[in-house]
Amino acid sequence: METLDAEVELRRLASQVELVRELEDDFLERAGLRTTDHLLDVGCGPGFFAERVAREWLTDGRVTGVDVDPSLLELGRERLAGSGLDIELVPGTAVRLPLQDDEADFAYARFLFQHLSEPVEVLKEMARVTRPGGVVAVVDTDDGSLVVHPEPEGFDDLLRASARAQADRGGDRAVGRKLKALMLEAGLLEPGMFVRALTTEVVPPQAFIAMTLSFKAETTGPPFMEEGRAARILEETRRLAGRPDFFAHGLGYGAWGRVP
Repeated sequence: METLDAEVELRRLASQVELVRELEDDFLERAGLRTTDHLLDVGCGPGFFAERVAREWLTDGRVTGVDVDPSLLELGRERLAGSGLDIELVPGTAVRLPLQDDEADFAYARFLFQHLSEPVEVLKEMARVTRPGGVVAVVDTDDGSLVVHPEPEGFDDLLRASARAQADRGGDRAVGRKLKALMLEAGLLEPGMFVRALTTEVVPPQAFIAMTLSFKAETTGPPFMEEGRAARILEETRRLAGRPDFFAHGLGYGAWGRVP
């Protein structure tokens, strides 16, 4: 199994927040985020999204970010020190959130559910800490929608190997299409679904590749793919992205439901 480079991953996370800004704003508006809400950011990492939503949305609200990684939380606290933003970053897991019942107005998980082995239980836990009538919302991806042209040799092999590696870790690279069903299974009311395309007509090709493929290449190795092959496929995709006829797209999936 390959391991993530910490600095590369931080850059990817920061870039991801900016690259999906317009799509995410549309989703948050559809899901009903209010300027006065107490938003819970589940899997907040170093707080890049928490900072943006506190600055741009929650003029009279606040953010609680929860993450299992204490080093990411510390990075976030250092970054946000002196910002004046009402953000608290606290340690915890998605299956046992460090909040009281009914404490949040809007519980949100971004690109987390692809990593989860018990997504329904996490949705139930998010609902526990959200007030009745409040919103539980999830945004994630689905590799079934990821296409590139021209396609490098082995691209489909990388997607299949990445899916197997994710499943071995307890996750699901096809979770996007399942979000509405998961909301219903968790007992949330009036679930809505939101799907938008992200293409290289909107996002620069190299940035698109970094956002959609770098994590796969860095975490897909033996026994799912021979050592170094994923990196070679990634590099060839980057080379092809320099061509004028290169095009790629993926879909972002969002779902939300109300707490009974």
